[in-house]
Amino acid sequence: MTRDIEASAKTIADALTSAQQISKLSSEAEQLTLDEAYSIASRVRELQGKKRVGRKVGFTNRTIWPVYGVDQPIWGQVYADGLFSTDQPVNLARYSEPRIEPEIVVGLKHAPTAEMNNEQLAGCVEWVAPGFEIVQSIYPDWKFSVEDSIAAQGLHGCLVLGDKIAATQDVLTGLAEVPIALFKGGEAIESGKGENALGGPIEVLAHLVSLLSEADQLQGGELVTTGTLTDAWPVSPGEEWSAGFGGVMDTELSVRFT
Repeated sequence: MTRDIEASAKTIADALTSAQQISKLSSEAEQLTLDEAYSIASRVRELQGKKRVGRKVGFTNRTIWPVYGVDQPIWGQVYADGLFSTDQPVNLARYSEPRIEPEIVVGLKHAPTAEMNNEQLAGCVEWVAPGFEIVQSIYPDWKFSVEDSIAAQGLHGCLVLGDKIAATQDVLTGLAEVPIALFKGGEAIESGKGENALGGPIEVLAHLVSLLSEADQLQGGELVTTGTLTDAWPVSPGEEWSAGFGGVMDTELSVRFT
């Protein structure tokens, strides 16, 4: 059976715009393929017509793959209208079943290429920063295939970006060892480490470059948020969450939800 890419993309775009949930596209009778999923995602982006500021890489934390029934990382886009600073509250009404993920974000000075080794890829990074990605599921109860998650823009909702730190060699080589502690109010929720995301942010960047088609390659000036260092935790209006990032980052990040 041939998948109707246009109809599927319009259904997802409408759901994302209205914060409404839909039935997942894949089923036992009609599995969604990776190629179809990325084609739908690309068409959703065209329909939305938003300004891209970077990419998100999802499911880089292998420890949570069994929780969500996935077996590989995915990618999506980060848009200008979904990029927040720490002094901007995030209105959760815009998102379906939102969850929070503490992440390390890298900012690119130069465009990386698939031929580069990790040292050369690190040389493309201008800054690093703490981040909270707010992810969402337009599929009820966070039940989906990895292909469904790709089609739904990689489950991306928005990104809260903390203070930027210059990407010195010491910082870049220490990112995998960065410890983080996640808090809901004053309650400690979970801890993690930079290496939880595919071994570290530079390894995530390398994987992303290998995933992207020629038409989707990264450009200088983009940011890449490299995946959650803990599980993704449900959030609600009125809550304030924070995270402490140690090691070479030694910084804190907080966000308030309305």
